[in-house]
Amino acid sequence: MALEQNQSSSAQSGASRVMAILDALTSADPAVFPDGLSVADVARMLGREKSVVSRQLKSLLDAGLIARGPSGRYELSWRLFALAVRAGDQRLTKLAAPVMLRLTEAVRERTYLTVLSDGEVLTVHSESSRRSIEAVHWVGRTVPVPRSSSGMALLMDHEDDHILEMVRRGDDGISAREAVEFLARVQEARKRGYTVANRIFDPELLGIGAPVRDFSGRIKAAMNISGPAFRIEPHIQAFAGHLLSTVRALQTSLCSDPRSST
Repeated sequence: MALEQNQSSSAQSGASRVMAILDALTSADPAVFPDGLSVADVARMLGREKSVVSRQLKSLLDAGLIARGPSGRYELSWRLFALAVRAGDQRLTKLAAPVMLRLTEAVRERTYLTVLSDGEVLTVHSESSRRSIEAVHWVGRTVPVPRSSSGMALLMDHEDDHILEMVRRGDDGISAREAVEFLARVQEARKRGYTVANRIFDPELLGIGAPVRDFSGRIKAAMNISGPAFRIEPHIQAFAGHLLSTVRALQTSLCSDPRSST
């Protein structure tokens, strides 16, 4: 029994070390590390010996979970991204892609599909507006719940007390006053059916979000439009109308029998 417990503990420890490296590669700012991270960068971020990190990176590289560019720096591989996508709800992202593309073409701003993941907002799909100035794509990355229109949309059905507790226990350092203000925005969103995050994630960005529900009425994901505030602010109601129409179309597809189209 003791041997089995030691083996289980060792496996968990090994998995934690792997996840820490993958998290470090994910969180690297592309503006600062355009070619990925070096062994020294990862070792410094994790507080580990370079020789240890080098062996761990080699194992991940051999497994195809990370890639190494011409500069010798490391980044996440497309294989890892493909595995992550398959691990999620394939039908949701498949059905969302074409309707989001039409939404993006209509409003000419980037659109996002997000889900709750470990108390944060995870982007699982995004469509680009192809404009020279737009919000970043953010697929595979997370943002704190209180900092996005999607976070508000994903929590619209939660009890008020739970919302306050959830946003206060995050790593974002949100104050009690900010938590109450966030809750007030969620309460307003419940009345009008969509959320607005005006310059709360970035002083120059504005987001409009709406929940995506499954056949049971449960919030499964959120869809949002995000872009420069100076472009979106004059058109909030019009953009919200486009967003809600797109969400309704997606929900209709989600609630239909997939066998009927085969």
